[in-house]
Amino acid sequence: MLFSEELMRRLNNQVALRDAGPLVNRAVHFARRRLQPAGTLRFARRDHAAFAVRASLFSISAPLFLLAFTNARFAIPGPLAALPDWAGTAWSYILLILGFSLVIFVHELGHFLAAKWAGVKVDRFAIGFGKELIGFTWGETRYSFNVLPLGGYVKMLGQEDFVIDKSGELKVKEDPNSFSNKSVGQRMVIISAGVIMNLIFAAIAFAIVVMVGRLQPPAVVGIVVEGSAAARAGLQTGDRIMAINGSTVDSFGDLSARVTLSDPGEKLVLDVLRDGKPVEPKPEVLPEFKADAKVRQIGVSPGMNRRVWIPSLRGNASPRPDQLQRNDELYALVENGVVRPCKDLGDFRRALVAARGEPIEVLVKRPTDPDALAIEDVLKPEHPIESTDVRVRVRATWTPVPDDAAGSGTGSLLGMVPRLAVIYVEEGKSFENAGVRQGDIIVKFGPAAYPDLATVRKIIESSPGEKIPVEVRRPNEKNGDLSAELVQFCSAHRERLIAEALKDPQAAARSAAELAAKAGLSETDRAALAKALSDAKDAGAMRRWLEDVDVHKVGPLVPKSPFTLIGKAPPPPVEAGLAPIDEDHVVVSAVLDQIGGRTTPAKAAGIPVGAVITACNDKPVGSWMELCKAFEAAAGGSVDLTYRLVDQYHTIRFSVPQCVTLALNIPPGSRLIRIDGKSTFQTKDADGKTYDVALPDWRAIRAGLDTMIGKTATIEYVTYDGRKGSGLYAVTADNTDPWQSRIFYVEPFLCYQLLERHRVANPIAAVGVGFKQAYQMTVQTVQTIRHMLFTQQVGVSKVSGPVGIVRIGSRFADAGLLDLLWFLAIISANLAVINFLPMPIVDGGLFLFLVLEKIRGEPVSIKTQVATQLVGIALIATLFILVTYQDIKNWITGT
Repeated sequence: MLFSEELMRRLNNQVALRDAGPLVNRAVHFARRRLQPAGTLRFARRDHAAFAVRASLFSISAPLFLLAFTNARFAIPGPLAALPDWAGTAWSYILLILGFSLVIFVHELGHFLAAKWAGVKVDRFAIGFGKELIGFTWGETRYSFNVLPLGGYVKMLGQEDFVIDKSGELKVKEDPNSFSNKSVGQRMVIISAGVIMNLIFAAIAFAIVVMVGRLQPPAVVGIVVEGSAAARAGLQTGDRIMAINGSTVDSFGDLSARVTLSDPGEKLVLDVLRDGKPVEPKPEVLPEFKADAKVRQIGVSPGMNRRVWIPSLRGNASPRPDQLQRNDELYALVENGVVRPCKDLGDFRRALVAARGEPIEVLVKRPTDPDALAIEDVLKPEHPIESTDVRVRVRATWTPVPDDAAGSGTGSLLGMVPRLAVIYVEEGKSFENAGVRQGDIIVKFGPAAYPDLATVRKIIESSPGEKIPVEVRRPNEKNGDLSAELVQFCSAHRERLIAEALKDPQAAARSAAELAAKAGLSETDRAALAKALSDAKDAGAMRRWLEDVDVHKVGPLVPKSPFTLIGKAPPPPVEAGLAPIDEDHVVVSAVLDQIGGRTTPAKAAGIPVGAVITACNDKPVGSWMELCKAFEAAAGGSVDLTYRLVDQYHTIRFSVPQCVTLALNIPPGSRLIRIDGKSTFQTKDADGKTYDVALPDWRAIRAGLDTMIGKTATIEYVTYDGRKGSGLYAVTADNTDPWQSRIFYVEPFLCYQLLERHRVANPIAAVGVGFKQAYQMTVQTVQTIRHMLFTQQVGVSKVSGPVGIVRIGSRFADAGLLDLLWFLAIISANLAVINFLPMPIVDGGLFLFLVLEKIRGEPVSIKTQVATQLVGIALIATLFILVTYQDIKNWITGT
């Protein structure tokens, strides 16, 4: 599947909705480079003038640790962008330290003011720990700023002044100004005052942010993973989520948190606007928890604007004027000569789905000076860009959905798996270092020709530190002395020339010369082509040259095991997004024996690995999409399939099963919602275990039809534009596989992330919003702790310590004071929750002792308090060590 879970996990680098797949993620991950020329996909980490990263945090913070959930996204560079890297970095850390100190100061100020109100003597008011850097004495209190700004404290009389009575028991010294000699109620006020101040600070900070207005991703759906919870609920690109279970959703971050923190089995009822109109009935989505992600998810990415970021997922360094280019703005659809302006990507997505691989005409606004654009130009919605109108043709990318039972990356057409395409490469990692680029087709990986994803993974995992040779196909680029135009020509006519060469090499050379002249190739290119073909000693040599004309040797690729301090290092990961997608050279890289426990048509027909499909019913086949359409036209019958294996041609009979969506002529993009009145069915996984699966998942369709063999089933569906339909389907043992439902057509491009400025001008209303956001952040923090400790719906791997705080916070400081203030508001709200947990050493533990004292009528003994605090210190110290190790590991590995 093109947009698989791993890809979207990497594109968004986000926890809550991470299930939107391996196609678009790592490209955005910590991206900080100036706008690149079209076709490039490399991002440097410290160039603040371009793609910076802003994180939407749903975190739990304390003086010692932070549990942070980040949604990485494009961000507009802040005022530090103009500074040299080292100066900007240093200044961002200074701002961050000052910000943390402010949060701590507010917390301790609460304790201080409450203590003064209660008449308690305060010996010291300190920000930070360790040796005092600067300080002064005013009245009876010493005010100090210490060397380690990782916390703070207020030292009150009576907290550490003990005597030992005749029985040997520790007792508090008697002093009317002592904390311990105040009433339980007064002490409760003092203990809780820090938390209250943190909540007030968070509310005020949020209010300031919304009054000024901060750019943030709205709750708009970007990419929807096929087969995900969101897809089953009918969510579409461009949908705007207004509310969840009746509660307003303000941003994509809010949506992310609601999904992550939902309870197991809890359905979320969504209020959705599509094309400005409410979607009825309201979609219901059931978030899913997957062990590898360690969070609940529904399968969507943040929304995208209409400005093109990656023009072609298959790579094209030199797009033609009538093709999409970097920074084009999708403006309107041209339908039968009529221009129809479009508001969002949803309109273009629906048109591409309906066209099912056929080209559509799109009107774009192309910047007149694209080289002068800065990142804020393409991200700020209010930023005007001088442009000209250009018509381009766009066609969706054909992509097969993987069969889970066969493993990721094995999407197939009736059992035939296309070669792997490189959807993205991770910055600075093994694939990029080897010279592999986005859009490459993997031809050979190590010793394996035509490798599938499982083979690539196996080779990488078994070869840490070793050199792996890699060969890739680049049909649109210069190759050695061969120009890009000549390579494109040879790629386009490859199979025709090979067929002629295997019959008569000299005739093939003459035919190539004639075709080259008609194509308008330069004299130099025609001469280079003639020489290459004449140098071939025989038909086999000519075939090998034509097959290799667009193949580049890159590498070597050197896998590295992840960093670890403890135990054996895990095997190296695949540091790129790889998926089988459409290609204009129909090479079978693998043949699946079974799909869902049934023999595939490709296996039954005897298609070999490495076969190049050249014709179907004697009609030439130039791409996987063309082959798929030929199969659709022959559904319920069989075709004569011609393929080439090395130098030999073979024609076999290939059975194409009937498919319910084809038989009933169900429109593209429709969702089957009921089969004979049912929407959920039971099926078995690869281990034979039974589980429930819901429509429109293809497994549910097949399971439902299996129950109706020999009968006529009533099929109900909803079209992509919301219209309902139904039909009758005579079910037999041979037509229950909905194979067309495993084929999807996805956008061939990616756009920049959608950002909107959320502003509340009325100060009173802004304060109300601030308190609401502070409350929501507090609830989210509590829910996160609950899911982490009790339901295990949030993974402990999401815990970070001081190193993680600095790493995340520095990005907000980079983006500007408004973003830093927003980050500090979150930290302050979460600090309030963490400090009020019933744990020894933090305020919540002390408050618990006061509750026990009120119930018992006497305080808990000093020895018990000291013992529990020692346990608390040991617990926090252990957690500190673990999370710091994890932070360092993540920083080193870039995760």
